[in-house]
Amino acid sequence: MIAIAAQVSDKYQVVIPREVRQKLNLQPRDTLLFLIDGDTVIVRPRPASFTEALRGLHREVWAGVDVDEWLKEERDAWE
Repeated sequence: MIAIAAQVSDKYQVVIPREVRQKLNLQPRDTLLFLIDGDTVIVRPRPASFTEALRGLHREVWAGVDVDEWLKEERDAWE
């Protein structure tokens, strides 16, 4: 983990350090997301598509599962 400091101005503005801009591949007019969990804040670039960014998330949960069979069983249970 690398720690990089930036100062907050009187108008609560922060200049994003060059190292951070390069690492995140930020361009002018990009949007950032601030993810807050208690006193922890994670800053990430906003993805162009949330669908694409989340694709495959937790795929290990379905590893080795016949999804079609599982879906059929679930639908049968609804009846």
